[in-house]
Amino acid sequence: MASTAVADHGVTSVAPASFGGRRLRGRLSRGHVVMLVAGVVGVVLSFAALREHQGNTRVLVTTHEIHAGETVDATDFRTEVVTMSSGTLDTVARAGDRARLSGRIATTTIGAGELVTRRALRPRAARHGRRAMSIPIDPARAVGGRLAAGDRVDVLFAGDRAVSIIVADAPVLAVDARDHGGIGESASPLTVTIAVTARQSQLVAAAVADGNISLARTTGAVSAQGTEPQPLDRVGAAGPTTDPTAR
Repeated sequence: MASTAVADHGVTSVAPASFGGRRLRGRLSRGHVVMLVAGVVGVVLSFAALREHQGNTRVLVTTHEIHAGETVDATDFRTEVVTMSSGTLDTVARAGDRARLSGRIATTTIGAGELVTRRALRPRAARHGRRAMSIPIDPARAVGGRLAAGDRVDVLFAGDRAVSIIVADAPVLAVDARDHGGIGESASPLTVTIAVTARQSQLVAAAVADGNISLARTTGAVSAQGTEPQPLDRVGAAGPTTDPTAR
């Protein structure tokens, strides 16, 4: 700290400088306090961030190699604690997903001890080994579009000589409607996805290509399985029929 010399009757003394030394010391003290507090806060926040990512996230890894196409269950996984960014964690399966992923299908081979990504496991197409198949159709041929996932439908095909139920009591997996078709899209404003067998998928594909296809909502109705095709030349002569279930 600077000082000045004062002469008084031959005696020289040293006095503190009078250019604000006291105020300067006060400013430096406050600055040091602010820096110290900021440093402490930074350390606390950094520690909290590390605690958030370390030791709190349990993810799934495989207990053995899983081949593409295999169905997985809960015993195929174990949990590990990992440190990852939030963006990476969003792509992997967590410990709480174990039960929900049981029964899904591996889309790619996953090595033993590897992290399980969400994209590596997909829900099966349909129950009982069936296939999911979409039918583009006008709502007027599909109960006015009043169908929903969980309904059951018959798929009817009107050929040149007869009308046939080519798929009976098929489960509806999804119903998608749009206002109009776009470039490269089907002009049909309604798409109904149903579960079918391999043979049924062939019949439906042929019927869609021909264009004379209709859907009948059969939720809660007696199954039409085994119903014989109805020749068109008999439709006009058959007259009205009596429904034995009607009252």
